[in-house]
Amino acid sequence: MENYIINYNTGITEEVSVADLQEAKEIAKAGINYTQQNITIESLNGEEITTARWCGVRPSEEDEVLEIIGGGFYQTWSDDLGE
Repeated sequence: MENYIINYNTGITEEVSVADLQEAKEIAKAGINYTQQNITIESLNGEEITTARWCGVRPSEEDEVLEIIGGGFYQTWSDDLGE
């Protein structure tokens, strides 16, 4: 099992013990709310592993979209984008 911290950057974090990073991403996606904040998945020592960035506009056809919510969207996880 791997341990990660899902940080919704609203003062709320969630420590998860999962099989892999993909499972942590699925848990984080299920917890998405309209906060207008980036969501990060971090190691237990606070190292940022990947980020779903908040974009406060409607997505274009070129955008890599994780989830549309409210008047904006969360971009696909940064490590999936090669960042």
